[in-house]
Amino acid sequence: MLEKLVTRSVNYLLRNNAIFEEDRDIFLYGFHSLYSNILSITAILLISILLNQVQQTILYHISFILLRNTAGGFHAKTLLRCFVMSMIIWLLSLWCIQHIAKPLVCIWVAGAAKIIVWKTAPVEHENSPLNEFKRRRMKLLSKIVSACLFISILLILTIRHNNSCWVAGSLAFGMATHAILVLAALYQLSAKKEQTTR
Repeated sequence: MLEKLVTRSVNYLLRNNAIFEEDRDIFLYGFHSLYSNILSITAILLISILLNQVQQTILYHISFILLRNTAGGFHAKTLLRCFVMSMIIWLLSLWCIQHIAKPLVCIWVAGAAKIIVWKTAPVEHENSPLNEFKRRRMKLLSKIVSACLFISILLILTIRHNNSCWVAGSLAFGMATHAILVLAALYQLSAKKEQTTR
């Protein structure tokens, strides 16, 4: 169904001379990404409403996306795999936010995630290599973002303590999700290097 919608969208643009035939593959990829993102956001929004976890979901994704955009991380091979993995990880994170997000847990989780980001970021994707300037810039930005998130969690817990565990937990587990994906990306890169050296 998604493939048909993507193809129809591109064909419509081609019929109306809005794009050139040689750009077809670029627009197929673009529409595929656009519609997949819309589908993901809609599914996440609907499930978070049903679970009454909208605020937690928003904070979790803010934390995750801020780090993802500055530090890189694991990419699934297909958009369907990415969607399924994202949903599973997000639902597990929501469970953690509800059941184990105590002040000390939030501090330890966010602290460990910050250390991982500081030691490893940025992790570049093979399709989008970074030059030295971009690498240094993203390293600095990822350190600033992770430090700001960690300090925010400490301040939230200090000011409001137990009443704000869900806020701190949402930010902390967003950081933790990203840190796990960074480690997964590093493992993936080392496995590829081993295969090429054999």
